[in-house]
This record gives sequence, C-alpha cells and structure tokens, in this order.
Amino acid sequence: MPRRLPVLCAVVLGGLAWQAVAATCPQPLRIGFSDAASPPGLLGSGPTFPEPPGWEVVAVREALKRLGCQAELLRLPNRRLSASLAQGSVDIGLLFGTTPERLRNFSFPLDAQGKPDLTWAPVFGHLALFGRAGEAADPAWDGQRLPAGLRVGVLTGSVQETIARGRGWAIESIGALDGGPTMLQARRFDLLLTTREVLSPEQRAELVEWTPGVAKLPYFAPASPAFVQRHPDWTRAFWRQFCQAVRRQEPEVRPADCGSAPASAWR
Repeated sequence: MPRRLPVLCAVVLGGLAWQAVAATCPQPLRIGFSDAASPPGLLGSGPTFPEPPGWEVVAVREALKRLGCQAELLRLPNRRLSASLAQGSVDIGLLFGTTPERLRNFSFPLDAQGKPDLTWAPVFGHLALFGRAGEAADPAWDGQRLPAGLRVGVLTGSVQETIARGRGWAIESIGALDGGPTMLQARRFDLLLTTREVLSPEQRAELVEWTPGVAKLPYFAPASPAFVQRHPDWTRAFWRQFCQAVRRQEPEVRPADCGSAPASAWR
C-alpha cells in the first residue's frame, strides 16, 4: 500500500501532485525579484522585502506553501537578475515579458506550437505611452506612429525597448524600473513607455496616458534552463500554482482562469 500512495495522490490531484512534489523540492531553490519597486505587485526598493511586500511575493509564498517547499527569495538589480537567471545562479525570476533574447536564455511555459503559453501566463499588462500631466496627447497618435522628434524612455533590455526599436522610435535608456517617471518629469525624454500596472496611483496622477495603447503583453516567471532540465515536473507545478495564486489575489492582472487565455488578443 505505501508504494501505491504517490500514484493515487497524483490521480486525485489531477496531475499536479503537489504532495508528491513536496517530497522532492529542489534545494537550494532561489527565486529572484527586481530590487526596484513596481507597486502594487512589488513594494519597496533595495535588497530586502518590506511587509507587506506586494502581491507578487505573496503569490510566490502561497505557491511554495501549496507545493510544500521553501525557497530563498532574492532582490537583485534588473540586469543582474537577468544574468543570474540565464547562468543558473537564480532558478526562477519574476516577472518577465518575452523578447527574442529571453526566449533563447530563459525557459518559459510553452504551448503545443513551442510559443510562450498564454494559458499559464500569470500576469497580463497594458503597455502604453505616458506623458506629463497637463500635456495633451498628440491627436495624430494612432498606436503605432509617433510624431517626429519625440524621444521615448524605455527600460534597458525590456520588452518595451524591443517594441520601441522595432517601430523605429527614438529612445532614451532607463537603468531602473522605478526611475522612469522621475526621468520623464525631469524632461530627460518626452514620453515614457511602460506597463500601466507597474505605476503607483501617485505616479499615475502625475502622468497622462496616451490612447490607444501600444500593446497587451503577457508576463511570466521564467526559469533557468539548467534548473528546468533538473526539475521539469516541479517547475511546471510551480508555474501552475503561481498562476492560480495570482488569479485568486489579483484577478484584474490575470483576467481569465489559469489554463485559458483572455478573450481579447494579446501579443
């Protein structure tokens, strides 16, 4: 009878088998976050987590609890987090949109066509251009073409940068996620390209969002390729549990049940 127990658990739990996975939790297990604030998902700045830490951290903790696992949670500068994830010194990183470079260097949940699987993306964000409050959006803006001479601030190495370069926009680099609004107000550039959901209410009050938006983007918690090779089943179980935890806590950023994609088109 004891030998049959793990099999019975797997059947009852519909293939996730979190109780069985718990016995083989990867150790050490390192999950990385940006050291820049992106409220309300990630609060505070620097190497430590405040309390409350933001719903991203809460959802990761919930997923780990359901899997019966413990992990070291780290906060790192964005470039170091990306490098650490690619090199394997961080096992899972939050939160990343997909770019050609990231698809080469990180492991994402993939669908049957080998593309990032939107049905298990934990977060969906609205990418838009933002100007300074009191400065009206250009009436000619159509979601694609910018008036000549405008410079756009984008986070270095981000999906935003990839999209802006692909459209031929003049860009200015932003080194840290939380530095964009301040640089915009200091007139380092004319417009900020960022995801609406990472802006705090205070920041939004000082900005004007240009409509239509630029794109709708899925965000993932990709894993180090070496980690996935060692722990493929556990990684998939974590992705499922994390997606479901986000859906329970923040249905606005996960606007459909995990296992299905939102009804509207996403990039």
